Amino acid sequence: MKDIGRIMFEHVASGGEIDEIVESRAEWRDLHEFHHDLRIPIQGKLVYVETRLNFRPPFVADESPIIVVNIHEC
Repeated sequence: MKDIGRIMFEHVASGGEIDEIVESRAEWRDLHEFHHDLRIPIQGKLVYVETRLNFRPPFVADESPIIVVNIHEC
């Protein structure tokens, strides 16, 4: 799992986009306002990664956990 974290970091650091999506799914919308999507080329395939940001205290600058909740080939 650390590899996907590194790949996500490198994707964003090189200018890759993160889409902030308003959560509309009934089972999640009362728990989370947004989820964040990345579409990352990995070994010639486009991979979709859905994440949630974990903003629970204690807050540490630049260290908020990112939870990967879904990953699959586009």
